[in-house]
Amino acid sequence: MKSASRQSLIYDYIKKHSEVSINHIAQYFNISPVTVRRYVDKLEQNGLVSRKYGKALIADNSKAELSFYYRSMKNEENKQAIAQLALPHLLRASSVFLDASTTVLELLKLLPHSHALTVYTASSVILSYLKDRPNVTLFIMGGYLSHTDGATLDSETTVNTARQIFVDAAFISCGGFSAEGFFDNATTGIEVKRIMLQNSVHNYLLADHTKFNSNGIFLVDTWAPIQTLICDASFGKKTERLLETKDVEIEYPKAGSRNIPL
Repeated sequence: MKSASRQSLIYDYIKKHSEVSINHIAQYFNISPVTVRRYVDKLEQNGLVSRKYGKALIADNSKAELSFYYRSMKNEENKQAIAQLALPHLLRASSVFLDASTTVLELLKLLPHSHALTVYTASSVILSYLKDRPNVTLFIMGGYLSHTDGATLDSETTVNTARQIFVDAAFISCGGFSAEGFFDNATTGIEVKRIMLQNSVHNYLLADHTKFNSNGIFLVDTWAPIQTLICDASFGKKTERLLETKDVEIEYPKAGSRNIPL
């Protein structure tokens, strides 16, 4: 199991129980207490858990899991610029996976009402926005609902459903990205997102330049499954050139782009 995946699972386990001993976590995941402490230390550094008397306690999630509507107000102009660039790609696809991000919601606001599209999503917000579109065939991936961001949690049912879905394109966002890959600040939907990136013909990552080198908590993936990164501005020529060597096409408005010195 990948280290990032195990860290996500450990966080979810602590979150489910609110308080659990290090030894109990070690027994449950069949790993050593030393390894558990290493994961818990990283979670503690990011303000997600705290340690006390050999136990891991869930911390205030407000830092890591901001509400969907609060996030939708952040960097709104940047998201709108990204949406404008992403719209032609969306219109060329007949079936898509859409994650539960506010940037993807901005993209949908530009979708013509007459456009025919098949949409797969685990987001109740996306469902609510598209449910009255007569030309949109909408499939919601079932599972328990996260009240934080309106996405279904990565239950066994949701994950198994995702494995059977194949689409022309996936449009996702992230909490941060760097030369190594892209990250989210919550575990909700990560596993489904990974699966759909494998089951999509073309993957678009929508991320504004302020997320570059932002310290995300949970690694979603490396750049391997991403074909196109759509950004609102240039975020660093050195990293852009590196991503191009990984066959990642980068799109951003050339006029008015903000170049960051090397």
